[in-house]
Amino acid sequence: MNEMKPFRVETPIEASTEEVWRALTEPELIRQWFGWDFPGIEPEIQEIFVDGAHKLPGHRLGLAADQEITLTSKGDTTTITVVMPGPLDDAKWDDIYDGMEEGWRTFFEQLRFYLQRHRDGRRRTLYLTGTTNGPAVLTAIKDHMDGEPWHDSRYQRMSVDSTGNLIGVAAQRPLDSTDDNPMSITVTTYDLTDTAFDHLRQQWTERWHSIASGVEVV
Repeated sequence: MNEMKPFRVETPIEASTEEVWRALTEPELIRQWFGWDFPGIEPEIQEIFVDGAHKLPGHRLGLAADQEITLTSKGDTTTITVVMPGPLDDAKWDDIYDGMEEGWRTFFEQLRFYLQRHRDGRRRTLYLTGTTNGPAVLTAIKDHMDGEPWHDSRYQRMSVDSTGNLIGVAAQRPLDSTDDNPMSITVTTYDLTDTAFDHLRQQWTERWHSIASGVEVV
């Protein structure tokens, strides 16, 4: 059995603890921030946050693989933290990419975007995957990434572009590496008309095909 990487991911959100807790535990609200649109999103939410979860005292949520999400508040800010138990200071994990860890990092930033900017909105997403490298992607979509900085870490960068969409770039190697690797772009929108969303899909699909190989768009 493969050893699972221990991790801790935390994100401060400008919202009350009760608002974050509802968004974390009510499936119809989870649908407005978690992951991206694909046919199996509702069953996945049910599996992770309902069937595979158990509520604990003090705004804590136990999940599969002994993960635990905790909410703590200070003033008008609530910090959401997820921990995969284990020796967090073990140096052997320093250069190891972990999809579960990076997934939570993405999801918490999407949750923050939803609660701080669009808590009454209807979300629609584009999820583009393919093989390329960080510098190539960040150069090609510089016009979008030069917007409002939202998140920056070793494997991910997010910005709010001039149209108000959250653009997230994620890689399985550090974003400054020129080695080709599986990468993705997630475009998070709210309250777009069908026409506007279809136009956005066409624009991003054409651009992504010029950057990456093995392209898929969901």
